[in-house]
Amino acid sequence: MTYLSTGPDGETELPTPVRIRLDRDADVPADAFEGVFPLPSGCGAMTELTIHGESGTVLFDGIIDEQETEPTGGTLSIFARSRAALLLDNEAMPQNYINPSLRIIFERHIRPYGFTRCVGDTRGFSGALTVSKGMSEWAVAEAFCSRFLGTKPRITENGSFDASGAVPEREILFGKDGIRFCSCTRKDQYCDLYSEIYTRTPGSGAYTLAARDAKAVSLGIVRRRFLSGGTNAGTALKKAGRSAFSVVLDCPGKIFVPLLSPARVSGLPGQETGLYVSSAHCRSGAGGEHTLITLRRE
Repeated sequence: MTYLSTGPDGETELPTPVRIRLDRDADVPADAFEGVFPLPSGCGAMTELTIHGESGTVLFDGIIDEQETEPTGGTLSIFARSRAALLLDNEAMPQNYINPSLRIIFERHIRPYGFTRCVGDTRGFSGALTVSKGMSEWAVAEAFCSRFLGTKPRITENGSFDASGAVPEREILFGKDGIRFCSCTRKDQYCDLYSEIYTRTPGSGAYTLAARDAKAVSLGIVRRRFLSGGTNAGTALKKAGRSAFSVVLDCPGKIFVPLLSPARVSGLPGQETGLYVSSAHCRSGAGGEHTLITLRRE
């Protein structure tokens, strides 16, 4: 892997790191990187970081949030996030959109931060979208996609703003004939399940039962939630179900697979189907290299 930093003095290839941590999560817009390197000579200000794989593929491209130098220990520490962080950190201008479109949202809230490609339905939609004081650029895009497209936006590996809701087609196999793992842990977090979801009836303001999770009820779980603001009850139950179940694989080496890819684990019982790659946490240091891969149900 090649680590290139950029600053006012130009581009610098950093030495092989002492240790790194790279976190990628489908539920978090920006990837996070932490690395400790031998201190380069003439180390100046660094504002951007790009990581290339052995084949030249860009594995990380982002902004440096913190730079720490320790002359006595001869180390340089870098804390960075992928470029989606620009959309999280910048506040959107308060305004109202009438009959908004993805094209308009992209041009006003995404493109100014260096993103040049947008994927998704660009036609106009009937309705209004309010950008309130304090909303980030990402929050605006996410609100539009959720309300009008029924999708969750993401920044893809090639830096595109993707609002299509499409997921990678190639299935990732773990285990025999696939990506090796040292351990496999199944987690059932019953505390994340809801037994009943109530929503407010327009006009009367009264709450009524909108959805019930049969699995949670069968397990004896009693946990109710009352939703407001137009949140869909079925969507809330599905989200709770996804977070309540996971399969965590500890894989040797640095593993880079597209998030949201369909996945299968060789040797697991048949009920562990319909899985996808939810997150990947890569670690490298004195103890070697390994990646924790979390799979969830679709």
